[in-house]
Amino acid sequence: MKRALIVLGLVALVAVFTLSAETSSFYPLRFDVVKVYSHAEGYRVIYRKGSTGMAEFYIPAKWFVPGGKAELIRANDPSFPYVVLYYKEGKFSHVRLYVKASMKDETWGVLEPDVGRGKFNVDELKPEF
Repeated sequence: MKRALIVLGLVALVAVFTLSAETSSFYPLRFDVVKVYSHAEGYRVIYRKGSTGMAEFYIPAKWFVPGGKAELIRANDPSFPYVVLYYKEGKFSHVRLYVKASMKDETWGVLEPDVGRGKFNVDELKPEF
């Protein structure tokens, strides 16, 4: 009888935690990054699409402000670099770019000023798959 009460109590406890857990309204998309190029207007991100392809997008520097659309996270984690795009109700919300802390790392590069000019005028990121 004691075992039955203990099991019933544990089941009730798990049910309470399960029902009280909130689900996020955001839908994340994660991509492995090959290289990040810094530019005066933002960052050009080269990422893997599918198993063999590469694609790119441009993240404007003006998004990297408190409460903005972008966040740059620097660390020496072995899983870096990667990027996560967040969507809410089917629309682009924000992006988090996880990069190696040292800009001397091979995953960093510098984009020539004239090459990136005008490509950072975007309102949202549309990844290729």
